[in-house]
Amino acid sequence: MINSVVLVGRLGNDPELTYLDSGMALAKFRLAVQRPPRRGGEQDGGDTGQSQDTDWLDIVTWGRQAETCHQYLKKGALVGLEGRIQTRTWTRQDGTKGYGVEINARRVQFLESRRDREAREAAQATAGQSAPPPQTPPAEQAPQPSQPPAAGNTWPGDEEEDPFGDQ
Repeated sequence: MINSVVLVGRLGNDPELTYLDSGMALAKFRLAVQRPPRRGGEQDGGDTGQSQDTDWLDIVTWGRQAETCHQYLKKGALVGLEGRIQTRTWTRQDGTKGYGVEINARRVQFLESRRDREAREAAQATAGQSAPPPQTPPAEQAPQPSQPPAAGNTWPGDEEEDPFGDQ
């Protein structure tokens, strides 16, 4: 069976870093991924004049990669990631059941250089806008994921290196 996902999108919020009791780092953020519109009258797949829909996905990453994401990524940053889809259920304090779907990212690739990021942030500051994409209402709060990667498992990108590749 295959459970694999590859996504490219922009962060909807700054990554939130927490540490589990075991000391394992955990970063969570929302990713906005544009979905092209359904084909209209255009047969060549060109622009049909329709706006694109945006999917908002909850992303979780672990260990050194979580710390690196927290340190270098900010709202609006363009990233690519590879991981798997996971679902979770829990019981809320009021006794109702909660259900969530998230992407457990094994690899996060920063897709804009520091120079590009600074230019985007400067342009937004001049225009008086906040970083894209616009924030959606907060998702229902779910408990922290309880399953870090297996002991001894290191994710690609855990090595000490410049995550932007431009230094």
